[in-house]
Amino acid sequence: MTAPGSLLVSWEAEGRRLAPLLDGLCAVVIAANDPSIAVSVAIGVARAQGQRRRVTIADLIGESPAIESQLTGDDPHGITDSFLYGVSLNKIARPMQGIDNVFLMPSGTEPVDHHEVYANDRWRRLAAGFHQVGALLIVVARPQVPGFAELCSYLGALMPVGAPAFPTPPGIPLIAPPPPPPAAVAEPAEAPKRESKARARQAAQETSESRTRTLIVVLILLAAAIVAVGAFWPQLSARLPAPIAAFFTRTAPAPDSAAIVVPPTPMDSVPVVDSLRRDSLGNLIPSDSATAGLADSTNAAMLAAPLLPVANPADSAAASRYAVYFATANTRAGAMPDPKVRTLEAVALSPVMEGSEQWYRVTVGAAAARADAEALLARLRTEKVIGSGSIVSVPFAFRIETKVTTNLVPTRLAALAARGIIGYALRQDDGSATIYTGAYESPLQATALADSLRAAGVAPVLVYRTGRAF
Repeated sequence: MTAPGSLLVSWEAEGRRLAPLLDGLCAVVIAANDPSIAVSVAIGVARAQGQRRRVTIADLIGESPAIESQLTGDDPHGITDSFLYGVSLNKIARPMQGIDNVFLMPSGTEPVDHHEVYANDRWRRLAAGFHQVGALLIVVARPQVPGFAELCSYLGALMPVGAPAFPTPPGIPLIAPPPPPPAAVAEPAEAPKRESKARARQAAQETSESRTRTLIVVLILLAAAIVAVGAFWPQLSARLPAPIAAFFTRTAPAPDSAAIVVPPTPMDSVPVVDSLRRDSLGNLIPSDSATAGLADSTNAAMLAAPLLPVANPADSAAASRYAVYFATANTRAGAMPDPKVRTLEAVALSPVMEGSEQWYRVTVGAAAARADAEALLARLRTEKVIGSGSIVSVPFAFRIETKVTTNLVPTRLAALAARGIIGYALRQDDGSATIYTGAYESPLQATALADSLRAAGVAPVLVYRTGRAF
């Protein structure tokens, strides 16, 4: 049996076929009674649309296997962590494997299929942000979850796929998939031999009489069924599920399922207060409505911004990706490591965007094996250099200089510090050192430091950082 949300190759191909229907849209809900069908169609649409613009798929199915298998990195945060606890959307959106132009937003660490997430007004603001930058937001959802109608109204369009059909929310523009091309017409069979005229008349008369008798029986049964349903309708309607009962009792006509692509309804830019969000340390901090609205628009714009190229993609497997998370502050001066911390190995000061605000994160160490990073964390705790700390995966950094001899490393780092660049050195296999600055989870996250380096007259070269700490 197929797990809910698993990839179905035939339906992914169907998504590729339907992708042109979304050319005029920037946000859409794709839904089906079978979650695997909805997810497969969404991935097919994203692969096709991603060839010409930025696309993000949001998983409201709940840990969809087809989406989880395409995620890069091991960060468990997702939509619930962002909507309920304030984790930045830029943190949870990760590139899809093998496709630079498609991002995935997993469901997160808590159940996602409930009203608090589906009917969250942040979808309206997020869709508006995608509309501003011309990107495409695809939300894969379950039509049976409370809040599905509100979700569709916030995004402005719904593409129902698969069979059997489910009741669609009234007033929501539908994107109706056109039927597939007709199959090839088979060669006509050889015409049967003609019977005699007398036999043909007799057969026609028998057929007519048989049809008349069948029609009378069907009409009698239909009339009896109508009378029975009318008599017991109050009891029957009370037992029906709410969506089905609403479908039979509504008076407004359903949207035309054969309609062509309809432009999304205008997005209401008035933000609604988000009660809490988290900083990079995971602490809950207040978020006013203006900040929340700006954050969603900023997040959408960053998701649609061009990715920084990675200069050494072949080194991804050997990257020194593991580090110890040390601290975060909302000012550069507050995050600046003290002299004792600066003596530690591979100390990186990295500006990161949390919503609409810039924070400064400090990490220590650079190891290709997680066990080495855990050993460093244990030592720092024993020496009381750090209170708690955690292991983070930050494989990306900006390369400043290569082939630096060991005796020149302190001089090079001091020169960079004089220009306001906090660098660190990693020893390479040939004995030389490579100097880096920053440590990031993804190329998208590194954008803020790239701008600062350009302002300082340094060309940003984003790489997988390699080597071991001194």
